[in-house]
Amino acid sequence: NMSHLQYLDELVKEYLLFRGFSHTVRSLDNELKIDKDKGFRVDRLVDQVLSSIQTYDLIGLRELWAHLDRRFFARLPHTLLPCVRKLETSILRLYVINTIQTTKPDKLIEFFEKMAADLQSQSEWREWFILPYLKGVEENPAFAMYFTRQWQDTLLVSLHNFLAVVFQSIELPTLASYREEASKIAKLQEENELLRARLAALTTCDQPTLEHLSVPDPPPPPHLMDDFYNIAQEAPSSDSQLKSLKTILFGLGGGLPTSPILGRKGVGGGGVSMIPQPSPSTS
Repeated sequence: NMSHLQYLDELVKEYLLFRGFSHTVRSLDNELKIDKDKGFRVDRLVDQVLSSIQTYDLIGLRELWAHLDRRFFARLPHTLLPCVRKLETSILRLYVINTIQTTKPDKLIEFFEKMAADLQSQSEWREWFILPYLKGVEENPAFAMYFTRQWQDTLLVSLHNFLAVVFQSIELPTLASYREEASKIAKLQEENELLRARLAALTTCDQPTLEHLSVPDPPPPPHLMDDFYNIAQEAPSSDSQLKSLKTILFGLGGGLPTSPILGRKGVGGGGVSMIPQPSPSTS
């Protein structure tokens, strides 16, 4: 899109006036009035082509196309040159069709008289030279298609798209690319702010707080009676083992000191007799 070039022209004139180059400003204004590039406005160029056709300005149409050819089309890759020639042929044919539709036989004859030297060697124009002498051209199968609105509209759309692609491929000077550079900077700033916001959000989520701390539950303590329980589950293997266990327990009990509470006499003279200790079994 080169619509900003008109604004750039105004900036250049403002700068020239600031520097006091009034004669240069007048020259620039005169050049802009006859600008054949139409400020690189595709719609204005298409309108100019269509206007030349409708006003039967064959010379103006050829000069405009020659200018575009020298200035832009000659720089295109060779693979696109057939497209340029096909568009040129179609535009000239539209000029011819317009003279027939508007019943201007003099303009039709004038076209072939002026263009005969350029077109007579081209095979795609061979049949067209009989048009000034052909009746009912609109119904002729060889030419009926060119009289349809569909073909004419398609041609203008194709011309518009082609010029747009050509202008987009032009390398702009530094002064004219300021808008693209400003757009790139603005886009980078937006991306930078977005990344900053995302980083801040991630940093906030990664910082632990007391509410988010997860304290694991302590493991349950081992059962204090496990070892004794295991012992209790071990049944004695025989009666002799049981008797031996009793003997050991009673032996330990006999060797223990007498309880001072049970062996102490009462204050009132009434003594409390000691509980006799069982004698160990000799059997």
